[in-house]
Amino acid sequence: MPWLLAFLVSVARPVKIYDASNYSAATSDTSASCRVLYWPQTSRKSGPLPQGAADFFDIIVTDDVKQAPWLGAEGKMYFLEDRNFPLGDLSRELAQLKEAAPIEWRREGMSVFLPAGDAHRQEREEAQILMPASYFIDDGTFETRHRAFKNFTFSVLLMLDYDVGTPPQSLVDCMSHGTVPIIIGKHHKIDYTRYFSYALVKFRDFSVEQAINFMLTAPADALYVYANSVKIVQEFFYMRYRHPFHLRLQRHAQMACHALKSPAPALAFVAIYSAKKNFGRRMALRDTWLPLLKAHGLSHKFFLAGTEVDDRSEVDSLLRRERDVFDDMVFLTGTTDEYPIGRKGLAAVLWAAHNTEAQFWLKFDDDLYVRPHLLLNRLASLQRAELYWGAFDYSGMVVRDLSDPHYTPYDVWPEPVFPAYARGAALAMSMDLVRLIAEHEEKQPFKKIRVEDVSYGFYLWQLTYDRKVTSVTIFDRDEDHFAMDAKCCTEATHPNNCWLPLNEKTWIAHHVTPSTIRCMFAKDLGSGFYTPSSSEARSMTGLLAEMAAFDSHVQSATGTIQGGKIPTSGAGPPADLCGCVVTPPAHPGKPLQRGGMTELSSGPKLHVG
Repeated sequence: MPWLLAFLVSVARPVKIYDASNYSAATSDTSASCRVLYWPQTSRKSGPLPQGAADFFDIIVTDDVKQAPWLGAEGKMYFLEDRNFPLGDLSRELAQLKEAAPIEWRREGMSVFLPAGDAHRQEREEAQILMPASYFIDDGTFETRHRAFKNFTFSVLLMLDYDVGTPPQSLVDCMSHGTVPIIIGKHHKIDYTRYFSYALVKFRDFSVEQAINFMLTAPADALYVYANSVKIVQEFFYMRYRHPFHLRLQRHAQMACHALKSPAPALAFVAIYSAKKNFGRRMALRDTWLPLLKAHGLSHKFFLAGTEVDDRSEVDSLLRRERDVFDDMVFLTGTTDEYPIGRKGLAAVLWAAHNTEAQFWLKFDDDLYVRPHLLLNRLASLQRAELYWGAFDYSGMVVRDLSDPHYTPYDVWPEPVFPAYARGAALAMSMDLVRLIAEHEEKQPFKKIRVEDVSYGFYLWQLTYDRKVTSVTIFDRDEDHFAMDAKCCTEATHPNNCWLPLNEKTWIAHHVTPSTIRCMFAKDLGSGFYTPSSSEARSMTGLLAEMAAFDSHVQSATGTIQGGKIPTSGAGPPADLCGCVVTPPAHPGKPLQRGGMTELSSGPKLHVG
């Protein structure tokens, strides 16, 4: 039995899925201990949710964002939509589209794609006069949509009655062809991905003549932003809709029911990557935000490469004592901490697949300050299957220099840009994906690249594109909660040099020292964001002093674990952390390297009409 299936059989409650066709049989069926109702709204075939359904069913799957958040869950309501990506063999073309070279504008500029019926007679008559060869009526077939989108840079889509928030299939079809949609309508307010709002043109009022004028007069840099944003959204849709819907629904139902087990599985297992001599970093985390994980019932482990059994090494002797005191360390044999650490990352994934039943795998570096409950509240609101969360890089360039530690040969990855991946400071995957990676690595090893964070995206790419065994949802909408450079700045103070700074929205601050971590935690304690916990005494006689001989940051550690608690009521606001960091002066000639196509603040603001 495959790994993932065996896991679902062993840990999930027996699941039965009902819909409008067999709803009446649900009340008499006693074979399932977890009843799931699939009741879509976008098809208009199911009708209103039946009275009493919320009391009888354990999970209700809907595609209406008014009942469940996009890509998320709330109470019993769980979001999942039935869509398909029509160009199923597009992997090579998609990879080529990710190249940073200027786009090749297409043969014909714009098409108009109109709904069937008489509701849009005026627009149809105008299109017949001005664009007789470039307007199409939606008859629901892929063949018509293919002709409407394949040869055009832009396509006008009328979506005046679009009110449930799920992306219409016509929009997915349009973007699957790399065509920039011009949207007519007032109800397209959901950013399906971080760059979605820059992948389309919005008209409040519309005429075909207006659209033609826009196409002819829009600035070249705005057109470039539109086209490259479409590539990002195109990849999102492809990965989310890659697997047949009935299989996706089954997977999501099983994982959602797994979360309802009694006793409930932990929301996440936390893996923290560390190195042997990073005693100070580990102690800083134990003294500050790490104990907060216990409030959510979470466990953590520090993952170190190699073994701690070398009796000749003083460092290994200290590591054994540290392990015995804290019981939170895992030593991965056959790996190394030398950068890049791709092998170590895969070994940690395999360990988690074998040793935890948590709902998510949450990976941190050991040089982070984290506000755990803000991040965990987000995870708790998301779908429980096929999820890949983090701050994503969509333009990771492949290195071909043999002497570079990041070198990747052509036979491993022939394209100039890697698949999208979550940057390694902090990322999460639903546990079904973790187990799927482990199952396939042990059955038929993946192609490997050296860089750890890129590797996870590469494994998921292979599972989705090459092995065709899953869909993957890239959740990239939380990037503003990362402070990747842990400095305080704005575009006004540091033009082109202020990417993801510290601010009031920060959940995760990267590249911070142990003393900075302690400072930030003290700030949050002082603001009432956390309250101090009772000190937890540990037997550390002499241990800290010996650690300090290898890592001076240990000198700040105490003999007890300090930590804090999350206030149950009356919590203060997150503290201003800027007093804990030094912000260097601006370097206008050296703009920061961004992982996305452009910063959102610099995107075009073309809302026409």
